[in-house]
Amino acid sequence: MTDSSLNTKGKLADVFAKINMSELPAMSAHVQELLTLTSSKKSANYDDLAKIILKDFSLTHKVLQFANSAYYALAQKVSTVSMAVAVLGFDAVRDLALGIVLFDDFIQAGVNTDEISELLGRSFLAALLARSIAESRYLRVLPEEAFICGLMRNLGKIIACIYLPVIYSSIKNATAKGVSEDEAAMSLLDGLTYAGVGREVAIFWNMTESVIRCMEPDPAAPEQDYDVGKYLHCIVDFSNRYVDCLWFQQNIAPLMGKFGYPLSLDEEEAVEMLIVATQASEAIFDSIRPGILKFDFRKRLEEIQARSALEAAVAPGKSVDDFWQEINEMVKGAFRLNDLFPLLLDALYAGIGVDRAVFAMLQARGESKVLIGQLGRGDIAPDQLKKFRVAFSRSTPNLVQKSLTMCKDIALAPDKVDALPDELRVLAEQRTVYLFPICLKGKGIALLYLDRSREKPRLANDQVKNVRKFRDFAQQVIEMKSKKE
Repeated sequence: MTDSSLNTKGKLADVFAKINMSELPAMSAHVQELLTLTSSKKSANYDDLAKIILKDFSLTHKVLQFANSAYYALAQKVSTVSMAVAVLGFDAVRDLALGIVLFDDFIQAGVNTDEISELLGRSFLAALLARSIAESRYLRVLPEEAFICGLMRNLGKIIACIYLPVIYSSIKNATAKGVSEDEAAMSLLDGLTYAGVGREVAIFWNMTESVIRCMEPDPAAPEQDYDVGKYLHCIVDFSNRYVDCLWFQQNIAPLMGKFGYPLSLDEEEAVEMLIVATQASEAIFDSIRPGILKFDFRKRLEEIQARSALEAAVAPGKSVDDFWQEINEMVKGAFRLNDLFPLLLDALYAGIGVDRAVFAMLQARGESKVLIGQLGRGDIAPDQLKKFRVAFSRSTPNLVQKSLTMCKDIALAPDKVDALPDELRVLAEQRTVYLFPICLKGKGIALLYLDRSREKPRLANDQVKNVRKFRDFAQQVIEMKSKKE
């Protein structure tokens, strides 16, 4: 790149120049053609759009699939592109086609296809949800504008994942350690956040002002009914964050607290819209389908709601010190170990603040040993607890087995959980995992499994110390009980 081209293309060009990329992300001819079309019938018409779509058989096929999908539930079968435009409207088909060709370009350009597939899947679902909200609310927000703004919201993150994979991975690692995503991005992208990268690319591609504005996170709630721009921004922000909350099983309450009233929306209605959106996505995107279909969004919402209810019911306002005092008071009198372990898990879950806490016992099964989950707290379903089983091997000890036999505490970042035995990998996906063995006389007898979503900071040093304090006390109590018996 020349100095003059760097100046005209903004900060993003400087970032790409540092990794020896010769140019900013390019667009296919189809993307360029579709971006030139506007909703104004003075500058483009149905025939113009149909001609662009018909140039590509795959694009034509996907547009017709979507038009005939459950998302629209039309009474008649749509058999031609012209008919799709006539039935669904110019804007709907143009924006759908743009989303398809952009995603196809992104998939072909990237290396880490699983990561890209997940990002694109979430973006597409958020776009469909944004469109549904705009369509069902009397906010004067154009549904197709909500769709395209929702689709482009994560453009910066997608660009980084595809074209800057090393930097993208470094940002993920930093956030796993507790650094905010914006702070990590700015330190590695010359002061740009992901939203900043997205805006620079959108400007370079001559995208609309609405698309560029909606890339900014955390918009203010609209104060006037006629503030269409703010309502659009809020719909886009809510849709993307709602999808992420379900995807990563995060607390939805703050999101609903901010947007529920302005958008006249509740969690259940939003998830029903998302389920319809999921059905629609099945029809057109082979590349992102596996990443989407593995999630049951209604079940995810129920699990999040159940966890929130448990958080409100279990020890409201209790601190680590409160739990410590309660456990100490309990062991002063007559008690059973079965009374200790539930309180211990409550302390770790509600007091320390992990997402999930599991107490597992090592049991002998003939000549073999198996670690079996006994109790769980947090967002772990009963069927997940039943599957918490790790068989020990004499020839090739797994990581959990090593933790218990060596009586060694182990922490794993989200990108390292593949080191866990197969039985726990699904449970630990996208999480920071902690293994704290309970040992007697140098031999492991039980394990405390803790984890946190990758979106949350890792346990601080004082939190780890408190976990060990509870674990060590439990060891002493177990040893005391075993001597008496």
